[in-house]
Amino acid sequence: MTETPEETIARLQRELDDAKIAKLQHEIAQVRAGGSAASGYPARVSMAKPDDSVDANLAPVPRRVPLTFRFVVLPWSWWMVFTLFMVAVSPIGLWFIAPIAGLITVAVTFLVIVGLRLRRYRRQIALLRWGEVAAVNAADPTSVGTYYSGTTYQNVRLAQAHGWQVTRRWYSGPSTTTKVGYELNGARGELKLRGLPYAGGVILAHSKNPKIALCVSSFPYDLDRDQDGNWAGRLGARVVIGSIAMTTVLLVWTVVLLALFYVGATS
Repeated sequence: MTETPEETIARLQRELDDAKIAKLQHEIAQVRAGGSAASGYPARVSMAKPDDSVDANLAPVPRRVPLTFRFVVLPWSWWMVFTLFMVAVSPIGLWFIAPIAGLITVAVTFLVIVGLRLRRYRRQIALLRWGEVAAVNAADPTSVGTYYSGTTYQNVRLAQAHGWQVTRRWYSGPSTTTKVGYELNGARGELKLRGLPYAGGVILAHSKNPKIALCVSSFPYDLDRDQDGNWAGRLGARVVIGSIAMTTVLLVWTVVLLALFYVGATS
């Protein structure tokens, strides 16, 4: 059916209005993520001196690491669950044709996941034992995802630190990558944080090797301290249940798939 000139004008006007709305939504997403809507680039936050309001009270190093913290080797991770699901399901046609390939893939996936997690676990334990509060000099958002490009989240639980206080909430929206510059004992370092924008969270740096550092939001538990500056070692029920569940999921996934692929390869 041919449009009349009036109908064509009305349709083009609706398309123009939709384009304007989409552009405004894009700019709003950038502003909410801490960027600059006018320029389209993230805004840089500089700090001329360390934030004196941050409580840097910690017991002298090396300090004791509570056993409760040492037990959390595999905290719950939706990313890990998603990876396990994709490895098992995505190439399912290949697994039926060549089960030996599935056998190798499952073994390699298990070793890679455990290796990466143990590497992060050792870093966390080392910082709990040897870490000190670093002075943050600058926080520079290097990239902000939009609804048109970059990384965006959909109902993902993310952590954000304000000083020592860490909030964990479900979030949908753009991802922000922030380069945090810090200093400890005259040595400077940089730390990249991905997820929610950096909001002044405490940065723990290794007293012997300040290049090793993490924001307190990167730990799976809250770093509460007693009056002497020692770690209180309290774990929330969510952390304990999540760690048990993650360990169970990984072991069951590995054993079941290895058994299935082994039967397929030997039959």
